[in-house]
Parts: sequence; C-alpha cells; structure tokens
Amino acid sequence: MANHINVDSMESSSSYTSKTIDHLGLVAGMCYELDLSNLIDKLTPQDMAKRTVSVGQAVKAMILNGLGFANRVLYLSPIFFKDKPTERVIGPGIQAEHINDDILGRALDTIFDYDTSKLFLQCAIKAMNILKFNPHCAHLDSTSFHTNGKYNSHEEEQECVIRITKGYSCDHRLDLNQLILQVICEGRTGIPLMMETMSGNKSDKENFCKKLKPHAEQLKTDLSLEYIVADSALYVAETLKEISKIWWISRVPETINLTSDIIDALAPI
Repeated sequence: MANHINVDSMESSSSYTSKTIDHLGLVAGMCYELDLSNLIDKLTPQDMAKRTVSVGQAVKAMILNGLGFANRVLYLSPIFFKDKPTERVIGPGIQAEHINDDILGRALDTIFDYDTSKLFLQCAIKAMNILKFNPHCAHLDSTSFHTNGKYNSHEEEQECVIRITKGYSCDHRLDLNQLILQVICEGRTGIPLMMETMSGNKSDKENFCKKLKPHAEQLKTDLSLEYIVADSALYVAETLKEISKIWWISRVPETINLTSDIIDALAPI
C-alpha cells in the first residue's frame, strides 16, 4: 500500500497536493467497516447544526492519532493531521484545523455524560455482529498501570472521578501511584467487549461484581455469551448470585477453609 495519495486541491481542480496516509487508511477503513462513527453519532446527543466535527468523527480522529505512532497529546492533533487526507479518513469537509482540543474535549465530555462503559459495550456488540463472531466465552481480568507524580492521590475520593493512588501493583511498583484497567475480552479472538478504568486502590472482588451486575444480561442476550472465565476474585457469594444467568469458570480461593483442608490433605507441607 502506498504511503502517499494524491488528492484534488481545494483551490484548483487542475492542481494536486500530496498527503501522507501510511497505515492510517487501514485503520480508517476498519472504523468505516464497523460503522463506529455512525453508531456513536446515533447514540450520543449532539446538535449537528452547531458542529463541524461530530462526536463519532472526533472519536475516529482520536483513534487515528493514537495509532499514528506519533505519541502526540490532544491539543497537538491539528499538527498531526496537517499532512493527512482528513476528508478521506475522517469525513467530507473535515480539515486539520477542525480537529482541535476544544472539539475533542467536548466529544469526550459528551461520551462521559452518556456513560463510557455503556458506549464501549454497544460498539463491541456492533463490531461482533458485523464480523459475525459469536462469543462462546469471555475472560474477565484487571491490571494496573503505575504513574509518576501525586495527581489526586491525596484528595478525598469523589464519585465518577478516578483516583490515582497506591494499591495492589500488578507490576510490583508498590512505591508508585496507579490506576486500574478492567477488561472483558472474547475468549478466541481477544477482542475487548467491555473496558473500564478505575481508581488504583480498588479491589477485584468488589469491582468484578459491579462490572458484571448491570451488564450480565446484555452480554448473554446481545452477544449470546455463555461463560465468564476469571480468577478467584470472581468467587464471591454476591458476585456469583448477580451473574447467575451466565455460567462461570473460576478458581476457589484458598482463603476458604474447605479449600485449605483439601490442599493440605493432598499436598501436606
């Protein structure tokens, strides 16, 4: 695939300019194939009479930026897209200067108000249906990402605000503050079905229940999901009761007396 394409100049139909596309044509093509922008625009409230870039187009722009190997922060997006064929990869009439931090910030606010996890699940359901994948089982797990700096670790915890603070560190950096990413992935392909970031001190035993309780029925109904696979943090009475409509596979924690007795009987120390 060519790294550059020629597009008609907006100033004259007889002149041409060169734009860099690299691999982003494939990324934009997959977004188009999965119809992500249109789905997001249908789900999120927005007044298109007052917008040049829709929320769905803004999300596509952030995906292209994030996969553009440039590692640019959002306010530098116009620079990133300056040499890209924005009308081809994002939408007709979209220019690099339109993709600024104000537009992207308002798009993120709109998605937050709608519910980020809910929107992610609906996009995943749409993608799985288009790709004709019928997930039989999914894996639920979480991991931590450490950060440098204090951020809001010293502040009181607020509702709907992620607190970057110390907790159980999966990468063994107990000295640093962190946040947690919890993901449900389809078992065969690894495609994420649900994703949510959480405060760095949250427990899997508590959050597995909170994640599955409101969405278990939808995962079964819309995705025909039959099994959830997770570690022993899933084995909590309240959690298992809340996900009774889906089969589960887990390991019984050794903190349960009967488990300890069986282990001691089979493999005494």
